[in-house]
Parts: sequence; structure tokens; C-alpha cells
Amino acid sequence: MSEFSKVVITKKGQALMAKLMSGSGKVEFTEIRVSETAYSESQLENLTALTNVKQTTAVSKVTRTNDVAVQVEGAVGNELLSVGYYMRTIGLFAKDPQDGIILFAVTTAQQAGFMPPFNGKTTSGAHFKIVTTIGNSSNVTIQVDPAAVATIGDIRDLEAQIIDLKSYVGYKDEDILGLEVDFKASKFTRLSGAVNRTPGTSFDGFKMFGGRKRCMLTNDGVNLGYLGDAGYTETGALAQPVTENDVTYPVGTPVQVMVEQPKFYYKVVPLVTEKIEGGKGHHLRKARYYISDTPKLGFKLHPAFIKNGEVLNRIYLSAYEGSLYDVSASAYNLIDDQAGDFTATTGDKLSSIANAKPASGLTQNMTRSGARIVAQNRGAGWELMYAATAAATQLLFAIEYATFNTQTAIGTGVSKTDDGATNQSDPTGATSALGNASGKAESGLVTYRGEENFWTNIWKWVDGMNIKPQGLHELYVADHAFADDKGDGSYINAGITMAKVNGYVSAFAYNEAFDWLFMPSDTVGGNSSVPVGDYFYQNAVSTEGWFTAILGGNWGSTSNNGGFDWYLTHSSAIRDRSRGARLVYAAKNL
Repeated sequence: MSEFSKVVITKKGQALMAKLMSGSGKVEFTEIRVSETAYSESQLENLTALTNVKQTTAVSKVTRTNDVAVQVEGAVGNELLSVGYYMRTIGLFAKDPQDGIILFAVTTAQQAGFMPPFNGKTTSGAHFKIVTTIGNSSNVTIQVDPAAVATIGDIRDLEAQIIDLKSYVGYKDEDILGLEVDFKASKFTRLSGAVNRTPGTSFDGFKMFGGRKRCMLTNDGVNLGYLGDAGYTETGALAQPVTENDVTYPVGTPVQVMVEQPKFYYKVVPLVTEKIEGGKGHHLRKARYYISDTPKLGFKLHPAFIKNGEVLNRIYLSAYEGSLYDVSASAYNLIDDQAGDFTATTGDKLSSIANAKPASGLTQNMTRSGARIVAQNRGAGWELMYAATAAATQLLFAIEYATFNTQTAIGTGVSKTDDGATNQSDPTGATSALGNASGKAESGLVTYRGEENFWTNIWKWVDGMNIKPQGLHELYVADHAFADDKGDGSYINAGITMAKVNGYVSAFAYNEAFDWLFMPSDTVGGNSSVPVGDYFYQNAVSTEGWFTAILGGNWGSTSNNGGFDWYLTHSSAIRDRSRGARLVYAAKNL
């Protein structure tokens, strides 16, 4: 995407402005010329012409923006181009009553966009909007070339075509990271700035990866320090005072081990889709996924950073699977003794600390709604992991590792013979030594950039996802006001039909409004390795009202586990010894 600096009015343009302000004439903007020459800022004011002009277009529209400025528009297309070029300088020309056609104003590209040659099939174009001061906008003659208007057509359509074309041709920007996935061929290709990068430190220069760090978060959402800082602890309470923003937090202050995730932007380009027969949405057979630290034309802020319409600069993901803090005993429950208090506001609190057994629903009320209560008991902004926050980690992993197979890329995770009776998950903290890096511990516990056991060890409830089976297998999604057994209020129909057969995932469902989801639509042709490598459990034919979602697998799932392993067969009343939870902190003031 081209990014241009501010518009500079040339000395010829300034002289014309002086005439306008003295009332001795009017200005008529005549054309816009596009040059491949890169001029320095110091050259612009003295320019009287442009060299290496590649395209010229008539002005299509002039709009007065206020009493002293106008917006001038024009467009170019590539239908007559046999050789492509980089758009480095744009010049706006006007008619001077005495001097004739002059270069009135000029702007140069901070990031030059490429205009490709015409390939005989697909057209490309660029639409320019140049806002410039003219001294007195009433002295502008509003005259445009009707043919130029026709070349623009509907401006919004043209812009959409440009965006789509760049998506299909492929972005060249180094600050955009991309991945092309051919699900049928099980082929993964790095794109844009991700080309030639390997997982790990080569991605750390991007905030969405390098800025993803373990830290200590108070119940009020104050970050008291990152891994490696003085006073950093993973025990759940400060062992020494920490001062932040002139406030000193004493020994014993509760702190949760969280992973700070900076916001990022994304774009999904569906290259090959197939309508889901008898359902909603499409099977995504081939696609491109792009992410960027900064907003780009056609990109969207990832929904993990939008909560109830409010934009968040960052969110905090739990470093560890959830254990319980016993409020009555003022102590963390490190052994999952099944004595949790699930009373709203006054009961126990879901936690993220090292060396604690993940809480389960062996006998206690660790249903999804119960898990939601103890998560929210920690305070305002605290929630269970929910659909958008889980999807953020999934997308980052896929781009970094150029695969969906978390087991092959990082590790299988905990694997045990199930005893059929107890919570066999391993205690948290085995990956503490790995810190913010990805990898696995000797015990088998895995971590992706600070998030231990995003998959494996114990299933994790995912909030904000309500499934309607009854042969429909539809998904309703929310980012706030979470509740079970409903599809209204904050819940929106995602416009997709999920797979109706158990099996290894072979395609994800696609609907543009919810293109950030990784929900299986097809299980025919997948296996434990490709194209995703994870299993999908469903009961679409059930006549029950609503189902819930859990993610990742447990100690006995082995090859079925993974970061894209969904289990959608539980009603909201279910609790189980292999079902746990994890925290998220997402508040409006971030």
C-alpha cells in the first residue's frame, strides 16, 4: 500500500495562490501525473516539472473541504501498461492565467506502491485524493473531465478492487507477515515479510510477537513487571514491594502470571472456497492469512482487541492453566482438592500461577458457567478465555510456524494412560524456565510464547461460543456479556455450518464477517498430520438446545490434541475431571 507524505505547494503554486488571494484570477486543476522518480523533500518546493512520468490522468472531482482548501481526485488504471512501475511521486497540475499549465503541488511516497502491468485478465488501479490549500476556495473553478469520472466509477468499488488485487497478487511489504495455505494439497507457503524467517527470534522484531511477554498483573489490571524484572514472581503474590507509577505495592499483593499481547491487524484472503451444501458459509480450501502491527488498507483490527465496541491496545492471556484461589483460606489451592466456592462475587477466584494443579470438575461445579464465575470473581475485566482471544493465539502460531500442526511444530504435550477416575493433569510451571519462548519441558508440557499448555494436559473451556446442534450445527459468538444457552443479545450468528462428522480437520468454515475463526467445516481427508493435524468432536444431530466449546485436548487424547482441537458436544450443565479453564484480562482502559 502506498503511503504519501504531506502535500508541498511549489513556488509556482505559491505564486498562483498569491494571485488568487489578490482576486486577480481563478484556478482550474487540470491533471494528476504519476512519476517513478524519488525526490528529496528539499527538492519539492522548487520543482516545475516531473521526470520519468509513467501515467497522467485528468482530474475527476474537486471538492471544497473548507474556505481555504480543496480535495482533488483522480485515478489511474493499468489497462494500457505493458511494464509495471513504482508510484513514488504524484504531481497536481493547474492552469495559471499567465503561465499556463504549472506544477501546483507535489507529494512523495514514504512507501512506494507498485502498479503492475496488465496481464490480459485482471485490471488494477489507484485512486488519488489530494487535499491542498489554495488560499480562497471560492476562487476554484469546478471543472472536471467527464471521461475521468468514468474511469473512477464507484470509488468504493475501485478501492475494494485494488485491495483485493494486492491480496491476490501478494503483498510485498516487509512489515506484513503472511501465510498461504492450500488445504487440499496440505501446502504451506510463507508470504511477504515472513519469507525466509524461521520460528523464534526472527519474528521478535514485530510487536505482536516480540511484545508478547510474561508479566505480573494485579486484580485491578496493573502490570507490575515483566519476566526478568526485579520482584517478578510466579507464585501468585509479591515477595518484595514493587513500585509502579508512583504507587508502591506491598509484599503479599496478589499477582497473576499473564502474557501481555499487543494488538495487531489481520486480513484473510479466500482463494478457493466451496459452498457448504445444506448449510451456511463456505469450506475454505485455499487461503492467505496476513497480519501486521500497524493498520493497513483492507486489514481489520483483530477482534481479540475489540470488546463491546471498545478498542483495546493490548490484552493479557494466562500464562498457566487455571487453578483456584481459596478466598476463605486466603491461599492458593495447589492440589485441586475439589472444594471450590463458585459463588458469584464472593466465591473463589480463577488463577494463573506456577506449581498448581489445574482446577477441574471432578466433583465441584467447574461447568463453563462455574468457571466463568470464578474468573470474573477476580475483578472487572477478568474473563474466561473466549473465542476471539483463542483465535488470536491460533493465528499468530500459524503465521510464525507456517503450519496448523502444533504438536509437530512444538510438542505433543502430556500423554498418559487414563485411569478413568481422577484429574491426571500435570501441575503448571514446568515451562517456567522457557519464559517467553516456545518449546516443551522434559515432562512434556508445552508452551507457545509464554502460554503454557494452550493445548494438551487438560481441556479448556472457551467462552463466547454457543453451538446450536439440531442438525443445523450453527455457531453464535459474543465478545462480552457471556452466557450459556442463548443466541441473542451479545451473541451473533457466525454464518457458518460446522462439520457434522467427527474426524481430523480438513477445512475451516469461512464467512467474511467471522473470517478470524478457525472452526472446522470438513473432516473428510484430514489425518493426524495434515492439513491441520487436530481432531474435531461434534454431535450435530443432537436434539438438545445448546452446546458449549472446549479446546486443546487432555492427557489422554495424544494424537488428537492440538491448538485447533475442538470438542463441541457438551451441554452447559456438564462438568468433568478433564475439563479446566484459563484466564483472560481484557479491559477498556488498556
